[in-house]
Amino acid sequence: MINGFKVITLCGSTRFMEEFLEAQKRLTLEGNIVISVGLFGHSGDDVVWTEGVKDMLDRQHLAKIDLADEIFVINVGGYIGDSTRREIAYADYRGKSITYLESCRKPSIYDNYAALGELYDAKRISDEDFEQAERDFDKKRDAAIAEYNAYQGPWPYQWKNIDAVVCGILQQHGLVSIDYHDIKDIYDADCVYEVRIKGKGANDEEQFQSIIDTIRNEYQVQLRSSKKVILTLCGSSDPSGLLEKLADCMDGLNIVWQTRTFHTDGKDLELSLVII
Repeated sequence: MINGFKVITLCGSTRFMEEFLEAQKRLTLEGNIVISVGLFGHSGDDVVWTEGVKDMLDRQHLAKIDLADEIFVINVGGYIGDSTRREIAYADYRGKSITYLESCRKPSIYDNYAALGELYDAKRISDEDFEQAERDFDKKRDAAIAEYNAYQGPWPYQWKNIDAVVCGILQQHGLVSIDYHDIKDIYDADCVYEVRIKGKGANDEEQFQSIIDTIRNEYQVQLRSSKKVILTLCGSSDPSGLLEKLADCMDGLNIVWQTRTFHTDGKDLELSLVII
């Protein structure tokens, strides 16, 4: 804040010059100090592309983010380019508020950490800043894993904190890192469909067969049109020995598997089926 005025820095592709000018005018009239880009390289300011200028402007814009209380992202049609993606990560690291022109999927802790790594590789943030970013990432990741493990069922999300889901899956596979190719489709999906199927029967074999029958009778259409399926099989005893039959039921699909043990005296099996 400066003399009671919030400071907002605009971020986004310079191809959206008209939208930048509209946002600058609106936010100014709302009582904010607005910092915008100096040139529009994708809208006719060709000097941007001469040697050294683009790098200087990118560094300047990080400094403009340092001056701000908030960044406002001009993401027309949902478009966020690489430079803007890195600016969002930098703003998040600096503790700035982030708002968007249009609704969109917000970057995860993994997205932001990777983007900060790109800034570090380009020598736009210091060793000290990147070391702090690593520590922040570790804290957020550990908190997400703790949240996931504190839940007694298969999926603790309702898709409000997808990082908790990702961390849980990575931990199950022993892959706690930013290399999460097996499940990255979750982040990019336009639609995620989840079903929970409880087994019916007197023992594990009967319950498992009822789960397979339900999948074959009710969910084959959705499965055949899926990009990826994430399966979590839960029970009071380790159900992993039954996965072979389930694999036969889903032959040919792109599947991420995991099993979890309920901390309960109940004997029912439950399958979480997430279709992307």
